[in-house]
Amino acid sequence: MPVAKLKNVTLSYHEYGDKHLPTVVLIMGLGMSEHSWPKELLRLLVKKGLRVITFDNRDVGHSQYFPTDKNFQSVPIAIGRALLRLPVKAPYKLENMALDLVELLDYLKIDSAHLVGVSMGGMIAQVTATIRPSRVKSLTSIMSASGNPRTGTGKVKAIYSLFMHPEQPDNPEKLFEHFCRVFNTLKSPKYEYPREEQEKLLRDSSQIPFDSKGAERQLLAILASGDRSAQLSRLSTPTLVIHGEDDPLLPLSAGKEVADLIPNAKLKVMPLMGHDLPPIHYEEISSAIAKHVWDAEN
Repeated sequence: MPVAKLKNVTLSYHEYGDKHLPTVVLIMGLGMSEHSWPKELLRLLVKKGLRVITFDNRDVGHSQYFPTDKNFQSVPIAIGRALLRLPVKAPYKLENMALDLVELLDYLKIDSAHLVGVSMGGMIAQVTATIRPSRVKSLTSIMSASGNPRTGTGKVKAIYSLFMHPEQPDNPEKLFEHFCRVFNTLKSPKYEYPREEQEKLLRDSSQIPFDSKGAERQLLAILASGDRSAQLSRLSTPTLVIHGEDDPLLPLSAGKEVADLIPNAKLKVMPLMGHDLPPIHYEEISSAIAKHVWDAEN
């Protein structure tokens, strides 16, 4: 698989579609590899005339992993401090992850791209648009939040799922079982995935290296970056916000706040969607992203 050895990090990535078409970079969420993107969703985006790039964030999949310094706070303490709006110490912040993305664009000789991020990926996309606006043609923030703890706090069971560790992370079968438990906690309780669809998606993810400590470092990055409300209110990037009606981790109010904060942002609320990308919405989500991209291009 292609690997980009950049100045500050090494990132694994993949490219799909014609390089002469508008470039869309998909940014995955907390602890998940680029292989967690549903293959059918990628196919639909390419079919709609887009060049698609996926990559593993730092500390996940086949990208570079970073050490955890003993001086940094534990995740429970960090969450408590974030809820109280106190500073959180972390190995790195979302800003560093956004600069990883900018370095990848440089490596691929892409002046600017359309960013689409889910959950933490949406936050990275938001930060990139904030600190490097000239590199972002459009922003699509999916099931994400502004960092405001008052609107971004979900159900206790969903939050607890962030602390769950696989019993044997090097065992694909145990990792698959772990992903199933977390997945079923985060999806909409009103929608049941076709069994084959869910198994294929999670089997693909369970074949990729997983490091619980890496996921913890990513979570600390989110908490250390704090509330981005002020920065989002100054964005001029064309923005689409997509959020599930039944999201138990980042409630719908979090998505609505992002849409309210960013000037002229459009909000698309998806029924039967939790903190996931249900197959019933692949066509609608891909069409919404493609229209947003092409509108920004014209």
